[in-house]
Amino acid sequence: MTAVPEPASTVAPERSGLADYAEETIGFGATEFRTARDLLLCPRTVLDAYLAYGPTGGRRYARPFGFYVALCGILMFYMFLLGGMKGMIEQQPAETLNGWIARSGKSREGFIGDADGWMSLVAVPILSLFYAAAAAPLIKWWSRLDWRRSIRATFALMCAWTVPIVPLGPLPMIKGFEIIGNLAMWGALIVAFLRMGRGLWWQSWAGGIGKSLLLAGAMLLGAFVGMIPVFNIGLLGALLGR
Repeated sequence: MTAVPEPASTVAPERSGLADYAEETIGFGATEFRTARDLLLCPRTVLDAYLAYGPTGGRRYARPFGFYVALCGILMFYMFLLGGMKGMIEQQPAETLNGWIARSGKSREGFIGDADGWMSLVAVPILSLFYAAAAAPLIKWWSRLDWRRSIRATFALMCAWTVPIVPLGPLPMIKGFEIIGNLAMWGALIVAFLRMGRGLWWQSWAGGIGKSLLLAGAMLLGAFVGMIPVFNIGLLGALLGR
């Protein structure tokens, strides 16, 4: 009589590595750390994996859109430390806010606080979409990829842009350091574009630098347009919320 093998255990072995503790606490595990490391050290390798093997790079990397949103969440945390978007709301002309505040029945401070909360909640996903909408057509045009891979490459580029600026912390938002911080932030985009896209979306250095500046300008415009719905959602949320 042939012995029947015992079924393998369905319980995963307990792991105790640093990456596993991080995954348990903040949702960043070995895959995310590997993605961040390779985007910093060899971004073109990550892009090639995404283009050849799909949105997980053959199960090696985090999905670019989700990873980008997670990185932006860290940047949003910095913003919370400095008071969120309250400063931007307070800088609006009085005639822009007074009608909303009157209809809400709230104090000016209470209304602005609620609007800030809503804006901080929706800014990351909305601006991510506007960044992608501005960048993806250029990436597709220059690389001649199909739309699906162009969008994947766009978010891979934005991840490669964001990873090195996370260590800057809230520097671009601190008074007195805005110019230095923003130059470093947008300079990181140019560097990521050049490191990731040689031979794919740029061929010569002159062309690469020119295209990187055009891309940065398009994404700045996308951010400007994207702030319109973010701002209005904040006002509407503060009006309707109790």
